[in-house]
Amino acid sequence: MVLSLLILVSLSAPPPAEKPIKPLPSLAKEPKVDGVLKDLAPALEIKVPRPGKDGTELVAKAAFYKDTLYLSVQPKDDAFNEHDQLEVTLYFPDSGTTSRGFTYRYGKDGLRPPSEESGAPPFTQAMLKAAVKDSDKGPTFELAFPARSLPRFQAFKQLALSICFEYQDVDVAGQEPVKTLTCPTGEMVGGPTRLPDELRKNVKLTPTADVEGIEARPTGWVGYSKLHYPTWVSGDADFTPESLGELIAFDNAIDPESVALPIPRKLVLGDNRPLFTMLTGKNPYSKDTCNPSNELRLAMYVVKGPVASRVLEWPAATCGLGRAMRFELEAESGQLLIGYTNGQTARFVWSSDHFERSELGAR
Repeated sequence: MVLSLLILVSLSAPPPAEKPIKPLPSLAKEPKVDGVLKDLAPALEIKVPRPGKDGTELVAKAAFYKDTLYLSVQPKDDAFNEHDQLEVTLYFPDSGTTSRGFTYRYGKDGLRPPSEESGAPPFTQAMLKAAVKDSDKGPTFELAFPARSLPRFQAFKQLALSICFEYQDVDVAGQEPVKTLTCPTGEMVGGPTRLPDELRKNVKLTPTADVEGIEARPTGWVGYSKLHYPTWVSGDADFTPESLGELIAFDNAIDPESVALPIPRKLVLGDNRPLFTMLTGKNPYSKDTCNPSNELRLAMYVVKGPVASRVLEWPAATCGLGRAMRFELEAESGQLLIGYTNGQTARFVWSSDHFERSELGAR
């Protein structure tokens, strides 16, 4: 009995309060990314560990303006050449367990193509600004990262951010680089820094309460729930069924006709709000026999202009259920029926802002 009470208390206890982190200084005006750091004077110096015997000392600073992170990095390298390279990794540790960091690479020629392990989608490269200026004391990197070039960040929590640098010093072409890491354990010295909360306001993000992390897309934003699925979407323009699928799933959205499923792209609720459907996954019936490791999933989003919220996620084709071949929505009552080829029918009822499974009359 005591053990049961302890388990109940632990499950109902609220999460521990966040330890407040002082945000990065906000600049009064937009700096010019030219390698001259006078306009970054208010920037905060980032703590970095002392390098090893053969490592390269560097000074790094960070600041913020409107929706952009600005970094300056100054390695003490008196033989800076085209083989040397700076890697910058950005990661928001509290943005969800499926989020990942982005790594960008810079050299004497400025921004370099990403590596396969960079984590950053290709569209972010065009958004970055960089200037590299050389001197007798070593190079100066001045870098700008607008909001859409950042990895998935927190929807409501403070924007705690890890900024890590790896400088690769190559004095002679062909030799193994001497690497200097500022986050040798994967964590910043003294803990993460923080972006000002105005970032979310300046990019006009108002996610629903169930969103944990927000991730950029070329034409909008996707909010992920604590269960790591897309639950809220904000676009640059009013959505169509096609543009919604493209924004959420890129090229992974599937045309229902291509897998012979009569899934309607658009339905309408009783209050005239449109419902857009999206299909993802792998078709289990692509060959003569059903592949039990594959399935197609259906997601429905209620849409208002350039904003959409997920209201249902359900199997569309599995070896157990068969193929979803019947879709009926009674707009006024809010009842939704999905019938499968194995004879089962899944029934749902509209409840305020989503569909709930209804066992009434299910078979």
